[in-house]
Amino acid sequence: MSSRSSLRPVRPAPSRWVRRRRSAIHGSGLIAARFIPAGTRIIEYVGERITKAEADRREAVRLAQRASGRDGCVYVFELNRRHDIDGDVPWNPARLINHSCAANCEPEVIRGRIWIIALRDIAAGEELGYDYGFDLADWREHPCLCGTAACTGYIVKKSQRWRVRRLLAGENRAAAG
Repeated sequence: MSSRSSLRPVRPAPSRWVRRRRSAIHGSGLIAARFIPAGTRIIEYVGERITKAEADRREAVRLAQRASGRDGCVYVFELNRRHDIDGDVPWNPARLINHSCAANCEPEVIRGRIWIIALRDIAAGEELGYDYGFDLADWREHPCLCGTAACTGYIVKKSQRWRVRRLLAGENRAAAG
């Protein structure tokens, strides 16, 4: 075995819990292949481990791509204070999990690995979705298409959605006024 082959990323075993399908929310998504009990580690979010500086550099590239009309999806996950995981790799099916304002799972860092954990029982055939936790700062740049009753129309972390509702209500009053 050459030293070069030892540097290749380890590809995770396929998850028995999920299958890839077209998504009503956005492009492709993951659905429950079978009943998933609450608390289950469904799938690991894997990718390239990068520094915060590299994550910032890649974000600048992503924003430039989005400005030119290309895909502006975010796949970088915060791992710890020094490193992030860039999950924009074909061998990371967890990157296909879409945002949902009524999340049925959530990411959790466990011993240096990012796992997607079921928040509640998930029925077979149900699409997986978690709160992407985006900050309020750029809320208009991230429209949400989840369509749930809890949806504000923008991908913003749950604790900030009331602020978006207030801003939108103020705009509606001003437009009607």
